[in-house]
Amino acid sequence: MDPPFPAPASTPRTAADDRGFYRSPQRVALLSFCAPVTYELWWLWQLFQFTNRERFPRTRAFWWLLVPFYNFYVLYQQLDDVKKALESQASSIRFSSAGVTWLLILATVITNVSSRLSGLAELTLFAVGSVLLAAGAFLAQQAANRYQELRYPGRPLQQMTAGEWIATGIGVAFLLLVVLGSFQPV
Repeated sequence: MDPPFPAPASTPRTAADDRGFYRSPQRVALLSFCAPVTYELWWLWQLFQFTNRERFPRTRAFWWLLVPFYNFYVLYQQLDDVKKALESQASSIRFSSAGVTWLLILATVITNVSSRLSGLAELTLFAVGSVLLAAGAFLAQQAANRYQELRYPGRPLQQMTAGEWIATGIGVAFLLLVVLGSFQPV
């Protein structure tokens, strides 16, 4: 029996022609620093979609990131799958999934501690946490890009998407609120 409505004209994108996670590592690092929290969440969503499309062995749902403490283990698994995929492609790039996970853990702890302070101390700690976050995102994006270059040669970099623009806008607004709130009297 035929369905009561026509099927979509286009077939779903495959991992080979979907370049959704192939973007500039420098841009990812810069936006992770300038648009914290929302860009980080958006980027992690993209990472989890990427590992799902590539059918990595320990692919998980993004929502596992909402479980405290366990979220870092799930993130480590995703990054470790990227590392193992790179090794299977005989890549020369060195990538430490544990190192990147620790950078992200430290970034989270430092930015959370910064919220307990005020003034210049808060901004300084928040900036240090943001730098660590940007470094971790840069390294992870660089490794994922290298894997994609080896697996799908000739793929062009993804331009800024609507979701990336929205996450950046909200993140920059959040950063401005942090800066303004740092100097409010307690």
